[in-house]
Amino acid sequence: MNRCAQSPLRLRREILFVTAACMALAWPAPAQTAAPSAQSAALNAPAYDVVSIRPHKDNGNYSHWGRPTADGYMAYNYYVYDLIFRAYELKCSAQLIGLPQWGYEESFDIEAKLGEAQAAAFQRLSSREQLTQTAPMLRTMLEERFGLRVHHETRFLPVYELVVAKSGFKLKQAEGPENLYNMTTGTGFIRAPRGPIGARFIVGLSDATGRIVVDKTGLTGYYDITLKWTPDGSHTSDPNAPPDLFTALEEQLGLKLVATKAPVDVIVVDHVERPTEN
Repeated sequence: MNRCAQSPLRLRREILFVTAACMALAWPAPAQTAAPSAQSAALNAPAYDVVSIRPHKDNGNYSHWGRPTADGYMAYNYYVYDLIFRAYELKCSAQLIGLPQWGYEESFDIEAKLGEAQAAAFQRLSSREQLTQTAPMLRTMLEERFGLRVHHETRFLPVYELVVAKSGFKLKQAEGPENLYNMTTGTGFIRAPRGPIGARFIVGLSDATGRIVVDKTGLTGYYDITLKWTPDGSHTSDPNAPPDLFTALEEQLGLKLVATKAPVDVIVVDHVERPTEN
């Protein structure tokens, strides 16, 4: 099965720091004003002030993460695949085409810093606003340091729509602040404390099902989400083993996956290279 939201070669259990879906920012052009040139657009692109990228040295520590910090972005043992996945807010590996094999196999340690004034402004933003700003800055970093060039295509792909089941949604609003960053996944489970359905959980479901999952629940809160199931093909004699994913989703959370097809935005890699030296 095609595993979404992970490198095809990464089979170990890991903690995923999932970027929430960012809002597209569109600025209306004044009447009779020519569109800005590619050069001027590049000069105005949001960017980190300083970026350090080093090949990751395998020291036996297989932790793997990337997330915004108070004054920038840090990633440890991160693949180019992961950076593209976060920068373009993908939900499934089927959305990324043309990445060379080293982009899945060679990992890097990254530390990016904002300028002092930028960092101060960044810290005043909500966590959702910070994630909205992070994606375009990661795109700029990929373009400048990895020479990444991509184009978009629309392809008609199998997807699942996530809807509220007839039995009704079973979770209550979580206490404490919304948590947009970490989600623990593994064989037969997803755990997302204080997580929104449409930002992180659907990425975990995309990984588990092998299809992009589209949030159609209409749920806007955040919840202590724990889902456990027995993967297809598993052989267990445990009478208390959880049911299959689709049944577990409805019984434990009151949600349902509906198979359909939909136009999906995919990213095609035209050029990428190993990062320039610091």
